[in-house]
Amino acid sequence: MSAAGELFDRARATIAARGFDADAQTKIALFLGAAKSINAALLGACELLPSTGIAYPFMHGQFFRESEFATLLARATSWSTNPQIYAQSSSFIAPLWSEYWQIQGVLGTVVDARAAYRGLAYGHALLARIRLAPVIPESADEIDPFVAAIRRIEQENGRMIQVQIRLLKETRVEMPKEEREQIVETAQQVVDAQFERFLAWLAQP
Repeated sequence: MSAAGELFDRARATIAARGFDADAQTKIALFLGAAKSINAALLGACELLPSTGIAYPFMHGQFFRESEFATLLARATSWSTNPQIYAQSSSFIAPLWSEYWQIQGVLGTVVDARAAYRGLAYGHALLARIRLAPVIPESADEIDPFVAAIRRIEQENGRMIQVQIRLLKETRVEMPKEEREQIVETAQQVVDAQFERFLAWLAQP
């Protein structure tokens, strides 16, 4: 079993033992909400583009969908009153935002085609690598607003991932295929590193 698989099992066992209490919900909402907000910020850059090319309708739709899910999490979560959770979560969320700002660089993704491709790859990694449905135990109440929100987000992620893959393949940017693949792999590594740290934190009893 992979390290990520073991972390999923540990996190799921912890939640099964204590339930989806406010602390568990807050941990998940803070991390997943940050991922949604970052991807919305990346996709939001397309709203500033003058072009109405074929990619625009898809990116436009995903921008509003990610914004919707960030809002949904804020409303569906039973927020914890434990200040330590909010302080501890910053160590996982800050590196994700740091990567976002590094991608923006001096010119930003609207002007710099290479930065735009990096942003697209990073958004894809946020969608594809952060998966929270596996931590939901079988005993969870499926009509609980928080559980239902996680299920809905996970289902929609699958659809958006397919669009992101298509955009990564067809976006016009002058760089070798090997460099494109390296950008995608690097983005996944950045997300994986923080997500695994987050799962270990979520698994703590």
